[in-house]
Amino acid sequence: MNAYYPHLFETFSVKGLTFRNRIFSAPNMISQMDPNGYPMPDMIAYYAEKARGGAAVVTLGDTPVDREHAASNPRSFNLDYNNPIAVLPYLSEIAMAIHEGGAIASHELNHAGMYANPAANNGGEPIGPVDFYRDWDDVQVRGMTEKDMDDVAEHFACCAELLKKAGYDMCLLHGGHGWLLDQFLSPYYNTRTDEYGGSLANRAKFPIMVIDRVRERVGDKFLIEYRMSGCEEIDGGLQIEEAVEFAKMIDGKVDFIHVSAGLDTEEAQAVRTHPTMFLPHGVNVKYAAAVKAAGVKTPVVTLGAINTPELAEQVLAEGKADIVAMARTLIADPHFPEKASQGRTMEITPCLRCLDCLTGLHTGEHFQCSVNPSAGRELRYRNYVQPVERKKKVLVVGGGPAGLQAAATAAKRGHDVTLAERSDKLGGFLKFTDYDDLKIDLWRLKEHLVYMAEHSGAKILLNTEVTPEFVKENGFEAVLLAAGSLAAKPPIPGLDDPRVQHATVAYTQLDKLGHHVAVLGGGLIGCETALFLAKAGHEVTIVEMLPAIAPEANWMHKEGMMQAFAETPSLHVRAGIRVTGIDDGSTVHAVDSDGVEHVIEADSVIYALGLRSNMDAYESLFYSAPQVIAVGDCLRGVKPKKTREAMLEGYWAAIRL
Repeated sequence: MNAYYPHLFETFSVKGLTFRNRIFSAPNMISQMDPNGYPMPDMIAYYAEKARGGAAVVTLGDTPVDREHAASNPRSFNLDYNNPIAVLPYLSEIAMAIHEGGAIASHELNHAGMYANPAANNGGEPIGPVDFYRDWDDVQVRGMTEKDMDDVAEHFACCAELLKKAGYDMCLLHGGHGWLLDQFLSPYYNTRTDEYGGSLANRAKFPIMVIDRVRERVGDKFLIEYRMSGCEEIDGGLQIEEAVEFAKMIDGKVDFIHVSAGLDTEEAQAVRTHPTMFLPHGVNVKYAAAVKAAGVKTPVVTLGAINTPELAEQVLAEGKADIVAMARTLIADPHFPEKASQGRTMEITPCLRCLDCLTGLHTGEHFQCSVNPSAGRELRYRNYVQPVERKKKVLVVGGGPAGLQAAATAAKRGHDVTLAERSDKLGGFLKFTDYDDLKIDLWRLKEHLVYMAEHSGAKILLNTEVTPEFVKENGFEAVLLAAGSLAAKPPIPGLDDPRVQHATVAYTQLDKLGHHVAVLGGGLIGCETALFLAKAGHEVTIVEMLPAIAPEANWMHKEGMMQAFAETPSLHVRAGIRVTGIDDGSTVHAVDSDGVEHVIEADSVIYALGLRSNMDAYESLFYSAPQVIAVGDCLRGVKPKKTREAMLEGYWAAIRL
């Protein structure tokens, strides 16, 4: 029995296959593939790292079962069962890499159905439960015949058989989130009037046909996991009552029932499938719990914003699920299972639920993680953190995210590191998270970075102002400048009034704020501060000169934030007006693009009008040592960074020493 999390690290067996714990790496795909859709070495290394990190199962995600009608994305894995000689070596290498790390190899099979992309399917038309015209891209979807259903079931079976030949142990059939199998099961999509529509039993026929065909092809020993939405979180969609009944229908037909939620195909529901920071942790566990409570005997898997071992242990201990799957949590730290099993929880790099990982792929950019610089780049980054050949005496200036990351990484490589922070506390701008419950994940990151720096062997100096003389007197050979940024203060009359405070300062002075608060600036800092204040009981108005708020946010984070705004009636937005002055520290004057003047009466005013680089530190220290590297927000002429960019630059600086 594990001394720290006994339920989470309890082993179990299914059909003779032993699972080393109750943590599954949920399916996710990355972009490191060649033009044929075959994995490059970086991609194989990415999944191998998850296996080495201790997950019981490592699953590749969202792979179309054909390139005729199934693919939603041109950059998707190619399971070409018609050309096994070409694809089998890649598949076998992935399975072997996962097995080498001690994990069980799985692969998610999917069909996009009515949401398929013709460009990804050699021009093939999308197919779905019914005829449907996609007005957003002028594409006609063809309603499926029984022959189509038979063909698709065969494609699922052929792909599963190919995985078995390649050495995989199991596969995951994607029956949730608005993709084809769910489109048949869901009354939101399936309006057929024949034997495949209407009642739940009829709507379930095609998904069960696919399960049965796969089982027939791969046999009883090859394990099958079925992913379903426990609730589609949309009016007219699949609800928990019917989801439970469907789970009973497939009980015993599959080896795991993977209960998720929401719809990937609808923006408002996608942020339930992939819960943002604006939703509670474990928000979807209730659906798995309902399936368990109904007496389903097949092991039930749950997931959705479970990013601490404490929460995962609680879910299992309370009998709400048998297994916890994690996607973003294991992107942020693939060694989460290993560290948790040894009680090294402060060493776990926490997921921020920012969704930069997923939205980067959606927008065609490269795969990235806000807190794990090596995600998707394990091969070359593994070489970067090797012990250095020559130890240097290194000074890191600044105790924010960039400086903390730089200090911990440089010390890990063997350098003699000193971190100097001018204030009495580490954390930089992240110190405000001590007061905001909404920022619990970012607070965990701050605490983790501080812990890693303090336990890296680096010497920490607080209340220390670094000068060129300090650098020379102490003989530092390298200086990493991570002095951060300062609040931007445009020349707005009244902004210098001592009663007007920056947003991050407002967290520590809530008792000084009046009931009505005006927040100047509708970027992410302003928006999230305003939400915090509104939930704390204030009546808040955001004033933003651009037509829309939070333009820098990725679309999933913004969708989650706007849903939170809609649920907070005391929060108001005035966009498209420019602040021209502040009277008596409270009354805000503004003008719109038509020259019309606006007055916002408030009891208190706070501002979040951007950040500017800390040029003083940059200019005074840049020539103070033989090697000086500026990182993060203090870099000359560069727009201030998000936490992700600051940490990444801190990491890069440390590996350049």
